[in-house]
Amino acid sequence: MKAASTVALALVLAVSPIHAKDKYAPLPASVIAAKTVYIDNQTGHPEISDRAYDALTKWGRFKIVKDAKDADLVLRFTANTKGRPMPPRNDIDISPTPVILSVRDQTDNELWTVSKDQPLRSQTRLDLDEFKKRIEAQEKGN
Repeated sequence: MKAASTVALALVLAVSPIHAKDKYAPLPASVIAAKTVYIDNQTGHPEISDRAYDALTKWGRFKIVKDAKDADLVLRFTANTKGRPMPPRNDIDISPTPVILSVRDQTDNELWTVSKDQPLRSQTRLDLDEFKKRIEAQEKGN
């Protein structure tokens, strides 16, 4: 029995490095191929759109369009405010409300989602940084 456990452990250790680089499931091909995005801010805080626009512009990978029907992807930002206190002086930088970034296609199918559960201002950048990291890693084959 001990020998079987040792063999099983050795097999796991030998196979683990092979799959270590596959840290996440691949993003859909439509995400990788996308050229245009629309920012759909449903948080109630216009600053989220500004921060998303700024982060996407600095990245330079996507053209940001003014109408969802013209976009390959819709980047939807939502915030679940039910039962959560309002931030002091409505300051989104210290809000206890998590923001969710949902990447959607033209038919409103959710392709990928993330929420870093940080203050709204920081979270917008963190979520987009995670999205960028995932796309770039997949394009490099990591």
